[in-house]
Order: sequence, then C-alpha cells, then structure tokens
Amino acid sequence: MAIERIDDTTDSAMVALLARRVADLVPPLVDKLLTTGSRRVYRDATRFFEGPLLAHVLGVTGGNQLRAARLLGLNRNTLRKRCRELNLALPREGRRPRRPAAAALAGAPAGPH
Repeated sequence: MAIERIDDTTDSAMVALLARRVADLVPPLVDKLLTTGSRRVYRDATRFFEGPLLAHVLGVTGGNQLRAARLLGLNRNTLRKRCRELNLALPREGRRPRRPAAAALAGAPAGPH
C-alpha cells in the first residue's frame, strides 16, 4: 500500500481545511487543560491527537504493527511503547501454529496415521 503525494488541488484544499479545523481546536483544548490543572499541557494535548491517530493507522494496516510504524515514520518498538502508554489495545501478533519437528522434516502432515 503506497501513499501518494497530495498533488491534486481538491486533496490539497481538503488537507488545508482539516489543518485549519485542528488549529481551531487547539485554543479551547489548551484552555480546558489549564482550567483542569494540567501542568503538562503539551503532553496532555498530544495525547488527544496521538491516540486516535495510532488507532486509525493500526486499523488501516489491519493491525500490522510494522506497516503502521512505517506509515507513521516510527520504529515498531516506539509504536508499541506509545500504544501501551496510551492504553491502546495492540492486536495479538498471530503466528502460525508450529508443526512438530519430525513432521516438518518428513513433510508429512502432523497427527495420527
């Protein structure tokens, strides 16, 4: 899955609109954090955006943490750490069930004969 550059005027306009909307949300968010006694406004504000961003990108990649990390420009371990810190559920890393070594070597299916 490749991410294409935003060359189309419509896409550029949409990104600009979204950027303005996010910028418009910053002052009330900071005001709310200050009135609730936050002493780490940057950290608390970024949590509002980071959690949904990480969750969405993990959803886009079907839970594939390596692909999600690459899309985000993060190391996979950093993605996992941030998800833990934000209490985001990480999908279990599904692995194929292992076949017994003797059956794998012989190329025979596992199980009774």
